[in-house]
Amino acid sequence: MFGLFFVALIILSFVLAFSARQLAFRFGAIDQPRRTRDIHTKPIPLFGGLSIGILLITVVAAVTLFAPFSKPILPSFQIMGFLLGVLVLLIGGLLDDRFDLPAKYQMLFPMAAALIVILTGTTIPHITHWIGRGAYSLEWWRIGVFTFPADLLAFAWLLAVMYAMKFLDGLDGLVTGQTIIGALLIAGLAASSTFYQPAVAILALIVAAIYFGFLPHNIFPAKQFLGEAGSLIAGFSLGFLAIVSGAKVATALMALGLPLADASLVVLGRLARGTSPFRGDDTHLHFKLLKAGLTQRQVVGILWAIAALFGLLAFGLQTQGKVLLLIVLVGVTILLPYFVRLMRRSRIPKI
Repeated sequence: MFGLFFVALIILSFVLAFSARQLAFRFGAIDQPRRTRDIHTKPIPLFGGLSIGILLITVVAAVTLFAPFSKPILPSFQIMGFLLGVLVLLIGGLLDDRFDLPAKYQMLFPMAAALIVILTGTTIPHITHWIGRGAYSLEWWRIGVFTFPADLLAFAWLLAVMYAMKFLDGLDGLVTGQTIIGALLIAGLAASSTFYQPAVAILALIVAAIYFGFLPHNIFPAKQFLGEAGSLIAGFSLGFLAIVSGAKVATALMALGLPLADASLVVLGRLARGTSPFRGDDTHLHFKLLKAGLTQRQVVGILWAIAALFGLLAFGLQTQGKVLLLIVLVGVTILLPYFVRLMRRSRIPKI
């Protein structure tokens, strides 16, 4: 039953993407190649997030309301907040795909989505001790409907993951595959005996199936891009799942660590150069690997493998081990382009 459901969902996602692509052509939501940093050389339709967002909202709502296998279920307010957040990101993303909104307007939609999730009961109430057992409570004081710093940390986490996935969306299929890997890892954690949250596992598998169905359209050479909505919904979904899963954010962070580390380093670099952190450039890890001589397929495959490897390694680690693993991941993000360049130079025959 489960297998047929997710296979059907993959097929439906694949089919609906054709309609979204036609609408992108009809409404002029086309990504024109720019000489500064774009890899593609011909116009590619956007609106990838249209089929993904509509399908995600419809399926999650239906499963939540009607499917008996969704029990025990997340609180209805949490699911409602998630779906409203996806809807906000879908609207904002489609507007940006069509009209290329300025950054100050683009950011309003992710902020609104994160705020909706928090107002409907999703937060980070505690963090695990780095040394020893137990947890630190983050519910220190309340101001109106907000609890600090728990709600503030949840808000920052959701924004960080959304923008990390948005910034990572520079190569064909990269973010789509990263989303599938992250969702599957969270599903595995939520389904394990340690945490056992079947509703979260099902929700994560739904996300994975929908993005898997879109992958053939998005893999190199891409026929359609995720667009603003597709990449933000990917980050929003993974960020939400990380919070509500018993796996804790620290474990899910390993699956999302690569885009987060890359985005952090890129933003710090832009600030150091005195440019806007939202202004695109070619300083991302995937661009550096391309400059080092790898092909698009090689870069995407390597980054997918790193995400899967570090996510799997985090399964059996305690908090101290996860912190160390995250430090290693940051080091890999910094050093990988230099290592690839060195390896390629060593293979060049000397004359």
